[in-house]
Amino acid sequence: MAKPGNTKKGFSFRNLSRRFLAMINLGLALIFVLACFQHWLSPETFWFIGYLSIAFPYLFVVVTLFLFFWIFAKQHKLYILISLVALAIGYKQIGVLFSLQQNNYVQKKEPGNIRVMTWNIMSFNGFKAGVKEREKNADRIFDIIKDSDADVVCLQEYGQFESPKLGRSYLKQMAKIGYKEHVLSRDYNRVTYSYSSGVAIFSKHPIIAKERIPYRSSAESLLLADVKIGNDTIRFFTTHLQSYKFSAVELEQIEKIKDTEKPGLNQSKSLISKMQRAFRNRGAQVDQAAPVIEKSQYPQVVCLDMNDVPTSYAYWKIRGDRTDAFLAKGFGMGITYQSILPTLRLDYIFSHPAFEVTQVKILNQQYSDHLPVMADFRLEK
Repeated sequence: MAKPGNTKKGFSFRNLSRRFLAMINLGLALIFVLACFQHWLSPETFWFIGYLSIAFPYLFVVVTLFLFFWIFAKQHKLYILISLVALAIGYKQIGVLFSLQQNNYVQKKEPGNIRVMTWNIMSFNGFKAGVKEREKNADRIFDIIKDSDADVVCLQEYGQFESPKLGRSYLKQMAKIGYKEHVLSRDYNRVTYSYSSGVAIFSKHPIIAKERIPYRSSAESLLLADVKIGNDTIRFFTTHLQSYKFSAVELEQIEKIKDTEKPGLNQSKSLISKMQRAFRNRGAQVDQAAPVIEKSQYPQVVCLDMNDVPTSYAYWKIRGDRTDAFLAKGFGMGITYQSILPTLRLDYIFSHPAFEVTQVKILNQQYSDHLPVMADFRLEK
């Protein structure tokens, strides 16, 4: 008979389950840590890192849940350290996911403040088909811009008929609501319809210099305008970085995937191919745009539809040492895109350290797939 003190432990399903969970935790923690280093890895080369940018908020939630699970289950400290170390490494990336600043936006602009708006307006078209519906949608967009009382408005996916015979002049409409100064990129031209589209900067103040810097990797460009506001000259940049260019059918396919329906192989290949191409092109665009912004001789404000999330290479490269207006004065996750995933902040306003961000607001509207972002700044002397 075996002595009681020498009894060996038999098979324990509980121990096996715990080790299995620990292995899953370790694997996800390692992926999370890899995602934390993506601001040093250009997706032009390391394109796969782009998927981790999108997945980062979900990885963060899962790794955090594991941490609390091990704590409340009173498990070995080694299991707790798996998530704890991963989260400590990722503190910088976690810090740009959301803001907890008090946000009491006041519509009336304080004297001395400069108000800026950025908005991807989806070519004024909105979500409904038909010429009349599109024109109504455009009118609503103009009303929002007018009511914003912004000094400078940066628009992405701005479309303009070059001939008044073919359609209403949006330039005249912008001038009518106070924005007589403008610069357009005209990245895409449809000669048949005398129509151009791209990004635009509109200002209530004099634009004393302007430049379009075309991207080498795509038809789009970085647009700049030097705006004279009082005695100060401020350089405004705007751009629209490479989107995934999903078709309507592919967007429906994404919805099916979200609803757990099995996607078709061809559709999945198309989605992956377009995402991979977008990751690489954005990496190339950012590597070209960032040095131009850095060399600015004036305090700069950068407004853009980045088509990428705050934890991405594009975000850190373009932001540089500038202030993310939403993180400075916003609250929550700052979601600006209304389709695909409910966690996407794709539109940003970055400001030179010479500016103090005084308030920020993301307008909740339904006239584009993106939401407009507004911020007030004070240029410190």
